[in-house]
Amino acid sequence: MLHTAPNLAYLKAAWAAFAGISGPNARQSYEAAGLSFVRVNHSTLVRKNDVQVSTMPVRYSRHDLRVGFLGRIENEVRKVVAQMEPILRETLRVPRGHEMVIELEECLRLLRRKGNRSLSILVRPLDPSVLPATLRVEMRVFLDAPRACLFAIVTHEATRQHIDLLAEAPKRMRVPRADNYAELAQRMCETINAATDPEPPSQLAA
Repeated sequence: MLHTAPNLAYLKAAWAAFAGISGPNARQSYEAAGLSFVRVNHSTLVRKNDVQVSTMPVRYSRHDLRVGFLGRIENEVRKVVAQMEPILRETLRVPRGHEMVIELEECLRLLRRKGNRSLSILVRPLDPSVLPATLRVEMRVFLDAPRACLFAIVTHEATRQHIDLLAEAPKRMRVPRADNYAELAQRMCETINAATDPEPPSQLAA
């Protein structure tokens, strides 16, 4: 259910379980990966340490396990977006001629394909050719814990001069962490809003 908060303990455990049997660890034993299995009736409960990370049929392959982990992670990612989006829509100041885009579908495509664990939230110009200056923001949200990496660039289109609005910002603002994704969204908005205030480029302030 998307109106419930994402389960942070599950996300941490599920990503660790996935990493433990993927990539360079693809041949690692389940025991070495910290996975345990309990059969209940016609199902197998999969645990990473003390957290249940999947429910599998009696017969399954390592590939099935990885797909199962990513399927449940995808559900939690949708909850992350459902929690963050209203805050971003209400709080983030988007300049005229720009839009905010949450690249959820691209995130999920890359998650299913190769276990990508980040989500990009962008502010970008609708049509750069009609604006003297444009703002491009990327808020890269990580999906294993409430943390992010922020980028904000103003480009003067005539000269192609770029200004990094966060160049002098402290690391705690450029790479925020929080106790939950709602708090993270608020911190991201505060940092980006502050980067263009009190005196944003005049072309963006209209």
